[in-house]
Amino acid sequence: MTRLSPDGSGAPRSATAEVLLTGDLDIASYPQAVERVEEAERDRPALLVLDLSALEFVDSTGVRLVLDADQRARAQGRRVAVRLGAGPAKRVFHTLGLLDVLDVLDVLPEASGGAPAGGAAP
Repeated sequence: MTRLSPDGSGAPRSATAEVLLTGDLDIASYPQAVERVEEAERDRPALLVLDLSALEFVDSTGVRLVLDADQRARAQGRRVAVRLGAGPAKRVFHTLGLLDVLDVLDVLPEASGGAPAGGAAP
């Protein structure tokens, strides 16, 4: 069932939703990760942030998760951004040449709680 905005337009209902994934993102954890992303998408946020910065391992299924979410968002007039950190996720996305294709956010400084800055440096 699709949730519609109060005016019935189906327009995004919330500004931002964020999904933090930890541990491994591979074929074994993919179904649970998809559930978490789809749950965040239900309210059609204008921006969905997929935080992969705490992942210890990511393979092609993790890349697929991000690309599929990005494709769905674009089709609905929304955005997806990824937070990759400096670990395995960033290495994989850099190797595949996706840092210039996706909206990549810097990791939030824990102490300051400030807003993310855009950035796609390898």
